[in-house]
Amino acid sequence: MASPASIKVGDPITGTAGAILAAARVEFARHAFRRANIDAVAQRAGVSRRTLYRHFPTKEALFEQLVETDTQALFVELGNAARAQDARGAIVECFTLAMRRITESPLATAVIESEPELLIGVNTPSGEKALVRASHLVAATLRLCGVTMPDDEVLTTAEILVRLVASLLTNRAGVLDINDTTAVRKYAQTYLARLVW
Repeated sequence: MASPASIKVGDPITGTAGAILAAARVEFARHAFRRANIDAVAQRAGVSRRTLYRHFPTKEALFEQLVETDTQALFVELGNAARAQDARGAIVECFTLAMRRITESPLATAVIESEPELLIGVNTPSGEKALVRASHLVAATLRLCGVTMPDDEVLTTAEILVRLVASLLTNRAGVLDINDTTAVRKYAQTYLARLVW
């Protein structure tokens, strides 16, 4: 399982690579992954296509770096929220915060609306690695608030939460309005808090 110490943001990416990432964030937020244009990213960043590919050898590598940066930042924020709570409170706060951050993210919104299968890779053949990684990060975050469950049960609970978030984000039909923070918090208090001890 990932240790709580492993949930931290790396050094910010600056310089040319940082400019490319900033330009890519705009392009992917506008067009999601498949329709994003690498030439437009290079132009917006003020670099040649060759320079872009020197820093990020493929469009996939560029997109993955954006996702990794956002994921790290989110889990640092979730870890901070979890530390201030008991186990049940942490589930409520972290679930509510995660849903809010994801639904407010232009990049995540574009991917969810245009290419939902890319979200955590849950519905893709190669998604197993992303699902396992996300589950380990959630499990590590749960440990920050003092969850005393055995490791296998924490990891199972974390995977349930990851799959639930992915489902709620990709299929918004149902009783929960995921854009309503009060409703999301009540949902977490009613149904999810009892998953941990």
